[in-house]
Amino acid sequence: MKPLRPADLVVIVAAGLLVGASWAALWSGGGAAEYAEISAPDAAPQRLALAADTVVEITGRLGASIIEVRGGRVRFNDSPCVGRQCVHAGWLSRSGQVAACLPNGVVVEVAGGRREFDAVSF
Repeated sequence: MKPLRPADLVVIVAAGLLVGASWAALWSGGGAAEYAEISAPDAAPQRLALAADTVVEITGRLGASIIEVRGGRVRFNDSPCVGRQCVHAGWLSRSGQVAACLPNGVVVEVAGGRREFDAVSF
């Protein structure tokens, strides 16, 4: 194996700085959200401000899902689905985050702030 030359070190350091700068610019978290938009079958979308603590009951295909807003965050508190993956999704607070109860047809999307990326494609 050949030893590293000074030019090799310059290229490695420059690549590391470029990757770090790209990460900071593209992958930093999105801004805090302002509202949650809730969609349910056979109902108009509903907006809940994240600034006010509240609990709402949204009727879906299987029954009522309980959505809770507290401290600038939103979550599924309860839902009639079997796996309850929507409840296990936990609190959502960043713009672009989504939790859904697919069997019940209820979707909660957080919006209103600067949206963060979950993937970048070229």
